Amino acid sequence: MSIFGALLSGVSGLTAESQALSMISDNIANSNTTAYKATEASFSTLVTQSAQAGVNTAGGVVAYPSATVNQQGLLQAAASNTDLAISGGGFFVVSNTATAGGSSAFSFTRDGSFAVDANGNLVNGDGFFLQGQKLTSAEAAQITAGNLNQLTATSLNSLATVNINGLSGSAVPTSTVTLAAELPANATVTSTPNTITVPVYDSQGSEHDLTMGFSVAPIQTFTLASGTLTTGDTFTLKLKGGTQSVTVGPLTQATPTTTDLVNDINTALTAAGITTASASATNGTTVQITDTSSGSVEVNAANSLTVASGGGAPTFTANAPVTTPANTWNVTASIAGGTVAFTGGNQVSFNGDGSFNTGFGGLTITWPTTGPAVPTSPQTLTFNLGTAGQFNGLTQVGNQFSASEVNQNGLHFGTFTGITIDAHGIVTANFDNGMKQPIYLVPIATFNNPNGLAAESGNSYLQTNSSGSFLLQQAGSGAAGQIAPSELESSNVDIAQEFSNLIITQQAYAANTKVISTTNQMIQTLLQATP
Repeated sequence: MSIFGALLSGVSGLTAESQALSMISDNIANSNTTAYKATEASFSTLVTQSAQAGVNTAGGVVAYPSATVNQQGLLQAAASNTDLAISGGGFFVVSNTATAGGSSAFSFTRDGSFAVDANGNLVNGDGFFLQGQKLTSAEAAQITAGNLNQLTATSLNSLATVNINGLSGSAVPTSTVTLAAELPANATVTSTPNTITVPVYDSQGSEHDLTMGFSVAPIQTFTLASGTLTTGDTFTLKLKGGTQSVTVGPLTQATPTTTDLVNDINTALTAAGITTASASATNGTTVQITDTSSGSVEVNAANSLTVASGGGAPTFTANAPVTTPANTWNVTASIAGGTVAFTGGNQVSFNGDGSFNTGFGGLTITWPTTGPAVPTSPQTLTFNLGTAGQFNGLTQVGNQFSASEVNQNGLHFGTFTGITIDAHGIVTANFDNGMKQPIYLVPIATFNNPNGLAAESGNSYLQTNSSGSFLLQQAGSGAAGQIAPSELESSNVDIAQEFSNLIITQQAYAANTKVISTTNQMIQTLLQATP
């Protein structure tokens, strides 16, 4: 080994330690930079081939930067709901311009300090714009239904800057109504109807009060007092307090029974256009007529079932109306500004234990077709009144009337209030009427070798051959980490370790200067000894 070789080796040491000092200073300077990744100095020997065996030839040392991009920093809570962090692997896709394409350049970052700028774009503190997949109405509907995996973007050009300008709410007309209430088991046909008011929104977001009344269904029975039923008997059924008559028969059976008479009564009621009353046979001598209209048919003791002609001369007497419910209730409905019609009947019935049995299917509201504001008409409502055999909706129990749940899915017109971003990267617009609308999906870009990315100013990275190609994944799937809303990733710099490295680097630098000064002294000695 020559003296000059030792000198050069010491100089390479000074250069390497200077490089290490540069990396340490960068790390310390960026110790508070969001999502900054420290650079570590890795030293490698420089070996020169010796010309003679057993003789050492000085080479030296070189320092090169070693990235720690794959090492996550501590996640800390942030005040803004647009601040984002990634818990796990991957990067946000960002652009240096708000409009992708043209002269814009895409890069990747873990700095999620995003805020809404004057144009409604989400931009981080380094001036990079967050990119996301703009959701179609079909994709948004799938997310609302719980199918969250809607990422279809595979290229950067298929993404767009997340922008919240121009978002406006909309009205949602009521289409489903859920009711839960206790109807009193001791109610009678003379009891005051129990009412429930349901708020209903039309297609323009206007609220209307739908008033629904529940009352015991009147039941009238007629008992065969004398005579017999014979073929050819014809009857007159007087309804509405005796003001409306319906002709029943003549009976055609060879040996008619009350069941045959009941069938003819129902046929006659249908032929007369009366669909809100029906007859049944309770035994061999009694005919029962149930009013399902809550008053329009007025079945009561003043009505009569009399023989008009026939050989058996049967005589029916009207019994007192049933004064306790036979587990059947009539339902009425009215709404200001519109007309209401039931679909599937207008009754609810209960089992003997008071649990729900059956109910009407729904109703249709017809709105006026003239005026300055005409909502969509007709508007159909579907009712959820409970599950058959259970007590999770309408019930008939021995308590006073009480309504425990009145829910409907309509909404008035909403005003935009802000956005939220969840762990799956779904950006949702929120409105003051409670409406939530998914608008973007923020993907996570993953790399096989994130440490091979090229660092750029602004705490972002570019893809290189060493890093491999990116893969867009939905947050929380595959190698992509989950998004942590209202959190920021801290720098992964360990200040204590950097100070330790600083001391080591300083001492190593001083030692290398000692090598150079010693070499210089040896050279001076040699020169002085030369004649």
